[in-house]
Amino acid sequence: MWKLYRYAVDGKDVVGIGTYPDHANLYFYRGVDLDDGTGLLQGGGKLMRSITLRRPADAERADVKRMVRKAFELAAS
Repeated sequence: MWKLYRYAVDGKDVVGIGTYPDHANLYFYRGVDLDDGTGLLQGGGKLMRSITLRRPADAERADVKRMVRKAFELAAS
């Protein structure tokens, strides 16, 4: 992984971005608590889930934006 940026609410990590040579991943620190329903979130760890972004346009998808909003709403609650 090249870089990892983390976005937090009240000192608690919410979403992270990791870049690789051919893609980027959005990491959701409380991914298991998010209501996905679409199978967008990937991973099998105890807490985190991620979304793989293969092209810049993937970050603009409505379902990706919705998941990011849900993560911040969860963190604020």
